[in-house]
This record gives sequence, structure tokens and C-alpha cells, in this order.
Amino acid sequence: MRPITIALLSLAAAGVAAWPAPAASPAPFDGAWMSCETYRGARICSYKLLVQREERLCGVQRYFATSAYYEQRFVGTVKANVAHIEKICGDPGSETDTYCAGQAPDDAARVGWGTSDERLFRCRGRLLSATGDEATSCQGVMRGAGLPKVHTLGGEGPDPDDRAWLASCAAGRE
Repeated sequence: MRPITIALLSLAAAGVAAWPAPAASPAPFDGAWMSCETYRGARICSYKLLVQREERLCGVQRYFATSAYYEQRFVGTVKANVAHIEKICGDPGSETDTYCAGQAPDDAARVGWGTSDERLFRCRGRLLSATGDEATSCQGVMRGAGLPKVHTLGGEGPDPDDRAWLASCAAGRE
């Protein structure tokens, strides 16, 4: 009986080794998200470029408000399909009042990381954000709201410094 058991275990092990390993599921927030519109005859694009490594989320973003672009970097944690932005820096505006280190003008009042209560979530293939008590579900979300996922940001993407920071952040160094 023992030789048969050993033979069956050997065959089972060989069979398991022959099966391909399951593909890792893609990180839900990883990638480029962008929306463009026309404002006063000019093409205006807002984007978030995100890198998710397990629960860690790093991102750079650009949005247009009050006739100007604002760019930021942020770090967060993904829990239960919601990304909680924990710290953010960049051009002071509605998202932060803190410049990123190494990017601040000489007279900057605040430099370094600021806090954020923003959360990101996905709905119908689009990336949305919520703050405070706002819900992070698709219930009540209008079709077309948020940023759609795109394959490339084209010429709209972040500058080389922000891309380098994003890679460093994804590796655990921000």
C-alpha cells in the first residue's frame, strides 16, 4: 500500500506543477484616469496617475479650477475597495495648502505633507472621490461622473520629477 501512496503523491505533485499559477488580479486603482473638456476654446484635462502595490497607493494628479492647473502628489491606503488618501502636497488649492518639499517657492508658508480626508472609489469603470461623510458607492452617482480609465495620458502626463517620485513612492520611499 505504501508504494502506491508514494506513487499517487508523486503523480499529484507532478500534476500540480503542470498547472499554471493563477494570474494575479490587477490592483483596482493602478493606472491612468483622465477626463478632458473644452474651456474657452482650449482643451483642459484633469488626471490622476496611480500606482497601487498591495494596500499602498501613490498618486500624482492635476485638475483645473479658477482658470489654473493645480498639481499634487499623494499617498494613501486601500481598504475594502476604497483608497483613503492620508497625506498630500503640491500646488495649494482646494486639495492642500502644503507645497511638496523641493518644489516650494522661497516664500512658501507651508512645505511638506498635509493631511487629507479624500477617499477614492470606482464606479462603472470610473474613478470618483468623496470627502467627509459622502458615500463611496455607486448609489446616486450620475453616469459619466468621475474620471474614466485610459491607456495613456498622452502629452498631458506629469513631469519627469513627478514620475520619478511616483516610482520611488511605489517602492516605499516617498
